[in-house]
Amino acid sequence: MQFNTPIIFFIYKRPNTTQLVFNKIREIKPTILYIFADGAKDKSEVTLVSQSREIIKQIDWDCELHINFSKKNLGCSDRIVSGLNVAFKRVETAIILEDDCLPDLSFFYYCEELLHYYTNNEEIMHISGFNVLGEVKINESYFFSKYTLPPWGWATWKRAWELQNNNFDTWQQIKTWAYKNISQEYFTDWTDLFEGARTLRKTWDVSWNVDLWKNNALGIIPKKSLIQNIGFGEGASFTKNKATSLSRIKANKITFPLIHPTNTNNDFEPQLEKEIIKAVRINTP
Repeated sequence: MQFNTPIIFFIYKRPNTTQLVFNKIREIKPTILYIFADGAKDKSEVTLVSQSREIIKQIDWDCELHINFSKKNLGCSDRIVSGLNVAFKRVETAIILEDDCLPDLSFFYYCEELLHYYTNNEEIMHISGFNVLGEVKINESYFFSKYTLPPWGWATWKRAWELQNNNFDTWQQIKTWAYKNISQEYFTDWTDLFEGARTLRKTWDVSWNVDLWKNNALGIIPKKSLIQNIGFGEGASFTKNKATSLSRIKANKITFPLIHPTNTNNDFEPQLEKEIIKAVRINTP
């Protein structure tokens, strides 16, 4: 039985991790699959980029396949944003994985159910697979949050992505709101993070989180992480430092049927913010 929710897979220059994540996609056999690959920065990356792309030839099930291999290096932000822009011209929902985000198989069904469940709820823009806390003790299967970082395995709707604004001006527009609604302890960190992203324009995920804030929207986070980031260390674009608790968070299986929360409140925002800022500090060069 094939899986009908479109999957978008971003790859670059890490054939080893790409193979592991691809194996999970292969198990689920999506009927619609998008593959976006960034190009090599220089000659030293050509072989690794080529090896990563070769893995796609292992597709052995019937699917509507869309492949986009960039001839030049676009960088993480432009590659992901341009890829999602292309995909969401054709599809209404999608599950997004990068080449270092290893999911438990239940992650796909969790995303599929929630994409359907909240399809007309514009307050919800993002479904996370990763939980920076690893696990939280709640009866429900997931909770809501104003934080989407880090987006290691996630899902969204065309209606949400159309609100995405990658020109990095949104932070200036909502700075007053942010001052009132995020921790004063970390406000300087958030300001530095967003200003740095706006100046360097290397990351898309920061502006995406701000887009949720601008639209008074929320993301969903599973009670247990359904994703393991297997890309820490050499070769990583951002997660170069293995000395972080995030590198030890494993992918767990979620139990079905899902238990849906009855309200959007949660007790974990301070903990989430603390772990996100800690991760940013550790992995910022």
